Amino acid sequence: MEKLLKGKDEEYIRDLFAKNLVDEVRLTLVTQSSKGKKVSKNNEQYLPYTESIVNEVAALSEKIKVQTFRDDEAKEKEYEVKEIPALFIEGRNTNKNVVYYGIPSGYEFSSLLEDIIDASKGSTGLPESIKNQVKKISSPVEILVFVTPTCPYCPKAVRTAHQFAMENHFINGVMIEANEFPDWSNEKNVSAVPKIVINDIVQFEGALPEDAFLNSVYEALGIKLA
Repeated sequence: MEKLLKGKDEEYIRDLFAKNLVDEVRLTLVTQSSKGKKVSKNNEQYLPYTESIVNEVAALSEKIKVQTFRDDEAKEKEYEVKEIPALFIEGRNTNKNVVYYGIPSGYEFSSLLEDIIDASKGSTGLPESIKNQVKKISSPVEILVFVTPTCPYCPKAVRTAHQFAMENHFINGVMIEANEFPDWSNEKNVSAVPKIVINDIVQFEGALPEDAFLNSVYEALGIKLA
C-alpha cells in the first residue's frame, strides 16, 4: 500500500512530536478476534488504512511503540475489546480506557495526534476546575462518541471524552466510526454525529463545551454537579 502520510505532513508531525512527547506511548491495535469475530464488510476495506495510519505515525517518533494483536483471547479480555478493529492509546495517564473503534482519519486524525501527546505528557489541557470535578468520579463511566471522518465537530467531542478518561481511570472514552459499525450505530439510534451516549442513560448530539459535557456525565451517574 502506498504511504498515506506525505513529505510536509510527515515533517510537521515529526516536529510536533519532537517538541511535545515526553514519555513513551504505546499504540495497541487489535485486528482480529480469537472468538471468530470477523472484521465486517463495512469496515474490512478500512482495516489496512487503519494499520497504515498507526504504523506511519509511530515511525515519526522513537517514543511511540506499536503492538498488534490477532487471535489473542487473553489480550482481548484484558483490553475488553468490543469490536474489531480496536485501537488503544496507552501512556502514563491511561488505563486501556482511551479507545478508537474504526479508522482515525479525516478530522479524527487530529484527535489521534493530540491523544498521543497528552498520553505522553501524562496531562491534559482541561481547565483545572473541570479536572477536579472529573477526578471526583468514583463509579464506572462509559462515554461512546459516534463520529464520521468528515464531521468537523466530532474531534472536540472525542477529545473531551478521551481527556476525561485520561484524568480518571473510572472513565472509558470510546470513539466509534459510525459508518464502519452500522449495527452499533443503529443500536444507539445514531442519526447525526457527533452522537454521545453515556452509560446508556444520557444521550446528546453535538460538541458540547467541557462543562456541559461533564454535567451530562454526572447526570448519567444520577449526581448533581456542584
